[in-house]
This record gives sequence, structure tokens and C-alpha cells, in this order.
Amino acid sequence: MSKLKKLGTVGAIGVLMTGGLILGSSPANAVTCSNSKTLPTNSLTGTTVTATSFEAGSFSPFVATTAGTGTATVSTSQRVSGTCSAKLHVTSDSGSLAKLSLSLGSAVKRANADGWFNITRAGLTGNDVPYLRFFTNGTRIADIYRYNSNGQLWLRVTAPNGTFSYTKLKSSTIPLSTWHRAQMEVTANGSASTIKVWFDGALEFSSSAVNLGVSSLTHVQLGAEHSRQMGDEYIDNVIVKKSP
Repeated sequence: MSKLKKLGTVGAIGVLMTGGLILGSSPANAVTCSNSKTLPTNSLTGTTVTATSFEAGSFSPFVATTAGTGTATVSTSQRVSGTCSAKLHVTSDSGSLAKLSLSLGSAVKRANADGWFNITRAGLTGNDVPYLRFFTNGTRIADIYRYNSNGQLWLRVTAPNGTFSYTKLKSSTIPLSTWHRAQMEVTANGSASTIKVWFDGALEFSSSAVNLGVSSLTHVQLGAEHSRQMGDEYIDNVIVKKSP
């Protein structure tokens, strides 16, 4: 993988409440969306797991997890198309968390995710606001994010020993309060895994020599799985596909 460097640690229907977390596929707020049946499309290959613009007023089939002052809602204040988008709001308060997770149904070899993102509030210096994250079981193996300190786009990969490698994908600042399209594809194949990243239609990264140490993928995630990952982020027109 090119230019890697190691850094230090730098709704309510059917909602289940457990240990302070709110889990469910529907937001807790009531909004009126267009309920459009027109679904987003792309040219990436694979079987579609979901294609959603959140116009049904729910996150389904994504499952929302929130805690503390974190919230996950369907909002009408920002969108790429239609009338609605998903919004994740996380503060710097202890325990604040908000994320949307999507199971791939079973462990698969390859998956890609595509969505439009509008980060309207950055988090703390030295931290980040996520775009797309890929998991194998409970381990995040690869993700892309906007770095709060300078607004750059970065790729982070988890090595088999648990350490992180980082690749800067864009030196220019990604402005806040603007919509951008992020696409990422991961093929899990041990030390010869492949990762591709597109941002606003441009291929920013492609390597088939990434050492992920895993041979399957299980989940795609929007937002961060750990608390105090401060930021406000709107998400629209999300497509996730998988291949055996």
C-alpha cells in the first residue's frame, strides 16, 4: 500500500433499549419525507444490499445505535435529492455516540459502499468525522474520514496485529457544509487484499497489496463506533453492494 505511515493513538417502532443504548432501524423523530420510490444507483458491481435515500422516514435496513447526547435522526434540513437525509449528531460529552450499521447478511469476500455526505460541524482537533467504515465481525478493518485538524481525506487500515496505517488521499481541505460523494470498495484476501476509494468521482486510491489479515467482511458502518467522536453529519443516497 502506497505512502503508509503509522501514527500513535492519536423511532421508534420495534426499538430496543439496552444499557443506555437505543437500537433500532427507525429514527425517534417524526418527519414527513417524499416517500419517493426512486432509488439511487451506481455502476459498482455486486448484489445490492440496500439503496436508500431515507425518503421512507426510516434508516432501514441500517440499524441505529445512539447513547448519551448522540442522536440519529431523519432530517429535512439537508439533502441531495428528495426531502430527507439521515443525520448523525455526536458531542464531546462522555458516552455520546451515534452510528448506523448494516449487516452484509453473511461473511462475504467483497463489498462496496457509496454515499453522499455533508459534514456541517467538525469535531475536536486530532480527531475525525467518518465517511465509510468496513468491519469483519467486531473489528474495523478499513475506513475513510475527514481529519478535523486540516479537513483532509484519509484512509486508515487495521493490520493483523491491530496497529493502524494511514494514507493521505487528498491534501486539499474538504469544506464544511458542502455535499461530497464517497465510494469505497474492499476485497478481503489476507495480505493481498484490495481497497479502492473514489471521492467526488475521482479515484483517490487503488491497491491490491493491502494486508488486512482477514478473508471476509460482515458489516458496513456510517459514523463512529466509539463515543465522543464529535461532529454533525448528513448522509444521503447510500448504496451498499456485496459479492461472495
